[in-house]
Amino acid sequence: MTRDAVLVTGGNSGIGFECARALAQSGRHVVIASRDRQASDAAVQRIAGESGGDTITALDLDLASTASVRRLVREVDERNLPLRAVVCNAGMQTSKGLRVNDDGVEMTFAVNHLGHFLLVNLLLDRLVAHAPARIVVVASGVHDPAMLTGMPKPAIEDLDKLAATGGPGRGEFNGRLAYVNSKLCNLWFTYELARRLDAAGLMGDGRLTVNAFDPGLVPGSGLGRDYPAPLRFVWNSILPGVAQALTNFIPMINPAPKSGAALARLVLDPDLASVSGKYFPSHTRWQETRSSVASYDQERARALWEDSVRRTQLKAGDSPLLPG
Repeated sequence: MTRDAVLVTGGNSGIGFECARALAQSGRHVVIASRDRQASDAAVQRIAGESGGDTITALDLDLASTASVRRLVREVDERNLPLRAVVCNAGMQTSKGLRVNDDGVEMTFAVNHLGHFLLVNLLLDRLVAHAPARIVVVASGVHDPAMLTGMPKPAIEDLDKLAATGGPGRGEFNGRLAYVNSKLCNLWFTYELARRLDAAGLMGDGRLTVNAFDPGLVPGSGLGRDYPAPLRFVWNSILPGVAQALTNFIPMINPAPKSGAALARLVLDPDLASVSGKYFPSHTRWQETRSSVASYDQERARALWEDSVRRTQLKAGDSPLLPG
């Protein structure tokens, strides 16, 4: 393979699919990494038909499983992919009660944060070898209590409780709160990664960059997969048309092709080659702006990083950011 490669998690539907499509059309070789291989293969066939069979492949990845993440990285190494970007797009929101992975970690936190944390760290050496390279983390405006999103405000009191329940650990499981909390973790991860890359001398001259992206409200995305059947029908079949009609008037509401193309821009735009540690939300039409006050808490971001290293069992040699 000679084309620059971009790995997109959850690239088989919604925003991820549209991002993968735009990247393939730009001439990149896109690797869709997903746990739903049937959906990924269908996405590969569709994009290959538009952009050519050598522009897209699929690999298996279950972000809730550290073993699966490590298998994917081994396969990337075995294929010697010239990796120039990783798009941490996959995400989940559940309304079916508390679920945990094999390590006892609440599933939303495991998928939306821990799996991507491990994946990026394990791929850093390959990204460095093929620099300049970019990392993009899909966050969400719901992390910011100042934004009117209809979602609960973040409530992270203790990392052990967050990992066990997705929230403060009081009362019944709240899937919406677990999602909001995981999106704040996405910002902490992005900014802490940028600081550590800079301290390690890996970010200068645009060698490696990492930025966060907020797609806005995108009806029809996979976030609705756990909704009750009537609400899922509205989410998948009615609201996408509404989003298409409203997006020019309400920047926070967007159809998947629009958000996916904006996400791909963070990988492709030459003007962003040296931009790192920044936030690009839909409410500014994806122009750089500040995220919530809490997202810049360096102490909590550092604590999350160290806790994530422990939970994913990262060790020296796994990542250039770990002490030897």
